Parts: sequence; structure tokens; C-alpha cells
Amino acid sequence: MSLSADEICRFDEFELDPSRRAFERNGVQVPLSPRAFDVLKYLVRNPGRVVPKEEIFKAVWPESFVEESNLTQHVSALRKALGDRSGYIATIPGRGYQFTAKVFGVPPAEIHEQTQQEEILVQRVRERTQVVIEETLSAPAPDPVVKPVTIVQINSPYSLPRVVAACVLAIALLSGVGYWIAARANKAPSPRVSNYLQITHDGRDKFLAGTDGSRLYFTQRSPHFAAQVSEVSGVVVPFPVPFPDGWLGAVSPDGSAILLLSEAGGMTSGDSLWSVGLLGGAHRRITDGVTATWSPDGKTLAYATQEGDLNLIGSDGTQPRKLVSVGGYVGSISWAPDGSVIRFSREGKLWEMSATGTNLHQLLQGWRNTSVKSAGAYGLDGKFFFICDGQIWALADRRSLFGQPRQVPVELTSGPIRWNSPVPSKDGKRIFAVGATRRGELVLFDPKLNQFEPFLNGISAEFVSFSPDGKSVAYVTFPEGVLWKANPDGSMPVQLTNAPVYPKSLRWSPDGKQIMFVDHTPEGPTGIYDIASEGGSVPQRLLPEDHDAETDPTWSPDGRKIAFSNNPEEFTNPKPVLRILDIASRQVTTIQGSEGLFSPRWSPDGHSISASTLDSSSIKVYEVSTGRWSPLNSGPVAFPEWSHDSHWIYYASWGNNQALFRISAAGGSPERVTDLKGEQYTGVYSSWMALDPNDRPLMLRDRGSNDIYALTLDGK
Repeated sequence: MSLSADEICRFDEFELDPSRRAFERNGVQVPLSPRAFDVLKYLVRNPGRVVPKEEIFKAVWPESFVEESNLTQHVSALRKALGDRSGYIATIPGRGYQFTAKVFGVPPAEIHEQTQQEEILVQRVRERTQVVIEETLSAPAPDPVVKPVTIVQINSPYSLPRVVAACVLAIALLSGVGYWIAARANKAPSPRVSNYLQITHDGRDKFLAGTDGSRLYFTQRSPHFAAQVSEVSGVVVPFPVPFPDGWLGAVSPDGSAILLLSEAGGMTSGDSLWSVGLLGGAHRRITDGVTATWSPDGKTLAYATQEGDLNLIGSDGTQPRKLVSVGGYVGSISWAPDGSVIRFSREGKLWEMSATGTNLHQLLQGWRNTSVKSAGAYGLDGKFFFICDGQIWALADRRSLFGQPRQVPVELTSGPIRWNSPVPSKDGKRIFAVGATRRGELVLFDPKLNQFEPFLNGISAEFVSFSPDGKSVAYVTFPEGVLWKANPDGSMPVQLTNAPVYPKSLRWSPDGKQIMFVDHTPEGPTGIYDIASEGGSVPQRLLPEDHDAETDPTWSPDGRKIAFSNNPEEFTNPKPVLRILDIASRQVTTIQGSEGLFSPRWSPDGHSISASTLDSSSIKVYEVSTGRWSPLNSGPVAFPEWSHDSHWIYYASWGNNQALFRISAAGGSPERVTDLKGEQYTGVYSSWMALDPNDRPLMLRDRGSNDIYALTLDGK
């Protein structure tokens, strides 16, 4: 039996309210993306019936074509949100999905009547509280048996015991009301996005810095320049800055100045922070630092240093003072509008402290178990804190009667567009953000033509890895993150994984029976997994007892050992090391002299292991037989790969010298393979490079878009 569109649906401890677009568990809101909410709503309204996938597509995506993998991801997210151990959503192979729980419908009229009764109850409690206080205070006081000695005369018509009694009764009655109000606060309306307006249309990679109320300021990459655009017109105009390498930062509260991060600092060395006038004023150096924001009154800056210190300094560069040392890279600093709290990101997590540097603690600890909550911004009214982890979330900062904030963020966006750099508008009615539609084109370098050509028909895929016998190729689709195995020409593809698993850094085992990869563990850090290359199995954690982040696994050619790095992806340890797992004995040892190195690669002949320095500035080569390390004069390095004859190491270099290089493992100067300027590349790590069996480089060319949008907010 299907339920009507306006009925509130209840099953077990859950309640789904279509009118409020709210989904709650025991009265606490469960965060769902808008599309996932619509999928759940449709399934819950049709309990017990097998709902075909085509029917869900028509109901949830009526005006657009959507790939089946999109629905699969939303169903996976719903099962996770439901804690689906009892199978609320069953997959019926070849047919669709079935909601298995018994659902009860509650007409909105009953809820409205219940709400009215609750409001009447609260009013009666208030009235009764007032009566109790008045009666207690007006009642005649009994004559005391012994009159106490008067020390201080209080000019009040009421006795102290009478006042105390009235206060106790009032507190007792009001406490019940307070708890009721606190419970109801969790059901307060949440914001939602009602409209999307695209402001820019060039598709170039951007970082949005801030707004002065009429213009948006951002920094564009490739080519690098600072720019401004009207909040409504979409006409991009270059914004003059004193340094060509400058990155724009926060706009001052009064809209008169903007912060500028200079990686060279002009006449100084290292990263430095500057203030640049928006109305034609001069620029002024503030201090050394990597990121900063203004206080609500614009008189002070909170900034982070390269060493991981959070400091305060006057907006004129005077009176610097240290708040706290947190270590690691600090970014996305946001100061609460009331001036009481400062929030920032560190190592992919959100942190909070008072504006005086006390009460430092992680915000939303355990929420979503992701490590990409790297951006946040307060709305001007301070009611919401907007978090960005690819999608935009709103965390209500409304506090209950007892000072406890709502700690369940609400997802505002969903779908294929990935969002970053959220900037609330001055009127609080919109959020400006950069929306990226991620899509790539797999390309292979042709040395004869000296150019890249589409490979596997130019599919959007990365982490391409060929089986040892050359008869199969594995790859991960971008941005869906699904692992596939196919013939070398792309025919006969076999899907090996499903969301939410997102394999990265693929490596075939030497016998071709397994594919090893990296993904986030349920606890948060990355871990090493493997899966049967023939399919039909689920990924297995290689070292389930290891609590450190594991990255960049590489097989020894004999298949008996695996070398890996312990944590460089998340930079939680300033001195990572390389480790080796003996598969037979399960023993893990540390490679001597590998402190501060990551990204190990075992040479095909088994004699050497290459590794990158933590700052990616060079390569070192470890001779397995002697335990000796030798540095190579490679320069900046990314995605190193050994040639199949073990003579060369290929790698990408970004920054000022964008190109592919190779360098002899025996030393010498690097050789340029091809220039990378003029094209943009993409991937889950922003770029990626590998080699085919003939040592021809593979890359993922960017074919997506990246533009600034205005998202209209309703329901606040």
C-alpha cells in the first residue's frame, strides 16, 4: 500500500516529514542530500513493493538523464544513514529496490493538532509558573519562634525563605519547558538551496576569496591572475595586485581592503600576508603567514604560520601575539560574527577555539569519518556555519536554553557538481561558491607525434594499471570512483567495486590474481586493500590492525613483500617512514634511513626502491642489497614510475616548470619527455600520471568546468 504525498511516514525509530524535508531518528535529524531524501521518500511511500529503477528515475530526476551509478550511490548513502543492518532497502537483482520495513502514515493534520497541544501546554506551564510565584510571594509569612538578630536590613516586602521557595518552584517548572524547547529546537527549519545561478562561464580553475557586497574576488589558475566579477553581471575583470604570484584572501568587513598571500612576498622571502585596498588604496605588508581572516570589527587579523601557529595581529601589522600552536598546515580560518570563536581546518579536520586561544577542540569529531572538511565560513548573522567537503553543509549555531549547539550539519547540495570556497553573501540570502563539474579524458603520449592522444576512447578514468601479462587493464572511473577491469582495448569491462569504496593507486600483484589499492578506512585514515582481479569478491583490508594512515603500496617483483608509506597523504606525522610487509610472516619492518620519505616504488628488477622527499622536491633511491640511499637531481617530482627495464624513473613536475621528465636511476640530469603547459589535468589528487607497458605516459586531461555560482537559500 502506497502512502499519500503529504503524510508523515514513520518506521521503527525513524520519521520522514515531506513538508519539512526532514528525516529524523529518535527526534534527531539524520543528514541526507536532497536527492537521497527524494529517493528515500519514494521508497518509503511504496513499502513492500519492488520499485523498478526506471520508476525511481522518473520520480526523482524527471527532467534529466542520470546514470544508474548515481542512483546506486544514493542508495548506498541511504543504507549508511539508516544503519542498515536489518536490510531496510533490499536490492532485487534485475528488477529494482524494495523498502522492507512496516511504515505507518500520520496525516499532517494530526501533527498540526499535536503541535497546537504542545504550544497550549507550554503556555499553561508559563501561566502556572507566574501564579505560583505570585501566590508564594503574596502569602503571609508565619511568625518565627525566635526572631533572629538583624545584621543588614533588606528593603523588600518579601522574606528571604519565600523568595527562595518561589525561585525553586519557578526553576523546576521552567526546566521542563527548557528541555521541551531544546528538543523542539532540533526540529527547527533548516536552510535549503532553492536556486542556482551561474556567474562565470569560462570553466577555468578558480579559488573564490570573498565579496564586498557587490563584487566577488577570486584567483584563477593556469594562467594565474587575480580577478573580480560582479555578483550579477558575470563580467570578469582583472584585479591589480602587487605580486604576480599573489592569492587573494578574505575581504575586510567594511569592504575597503582584501588580504593577499604572496608565496614569494615580493621583496621578502617565504609566504607573507599583505593588505590591498579595494578602492585604489596602497598595499601594506602585515606579517609572514600562510592564511588569515579579519575579526568582525576589522581591527585584528587571525593568521597561521608555516610552523602551525595561530596568532593575532593588528590590521596595521602591529601588536602581534600568539594564540596557540597546533602544528601542521592550517587553513580556512573563520571568525564568528560575535567575535567569540575562531574555527579553522587542520589536516582535513575542522577545529574550534575561543578567540583568546582557549578551549581548543575538534569540531564534529567522527562526523562522516572523512578527511576533506577543509573549508568553512560563517554566515554574517552567525546562525549557520557553512562547511564544504565537495558538497556544502550548513551547521546551525543556534544554541538551546542550556547552551548546547545543534551538532548535525544539513547537506545543502548534492549531485555531480563538486563545490569549494563557500562565501556567504552580505545579506545572508545566498552562498557564492565555485562549482566544478569533474570530467576527464584519458590520454596516452605518442612520442612520434610528440602529443597526447585519447586512450580507451578517452574515457574519464585514472590510476590505469596493466596486468603483468599485458592481457588486462584496470582503471578507476573519475569522478565516480568505480574500479573496472577490461581487455587492453577497453572491451569486456568487468566492474570490481561499488560506492562508497573509492580505489586509488592501483597495483597488480605479480601473479595477476589480485589488485591492490588505497582507500579510506571506516575509522578515517587511509588503508591498503586488495581484491580478486577476476571479480566476485569484496575488498579486504591488508593490515586491519594498523591504525596509521597507509599509502602508496608497491609489490616486490617476487610478490612476497609490499612496501608502503605510513602517512604522507594526511601529513599527520612530520616525519613519515617507509615500511615493508612480509606477506608470509605478516611482519612489518621500517626501512632504515627512510624518515621523511613517501611514495615508494619498487623497481621491476627488484634491486631498488625509489621514494620522494616529503616536500616533493627530489627523489632518493634505496639499494635493497646494501641498504644505501642515493639522491637524484630530479627537481620537483609527482607520480614517479619506474621504466620496465628499471633504468629510468619517469615523473611529472608542476609549478614553474610544468613538464614530464625522466631521470636515470644511476644519476645525472633529468631529460624532458614533453611539455605540459597549455593544458589542464585532473583527477582525485588534482592530477595523475602512469606508464603503459611501452613506457608511454598516461594522464587524465581535464574536460570538466569550474565556475562561480550563486546559491539562493530558503528556510532560514
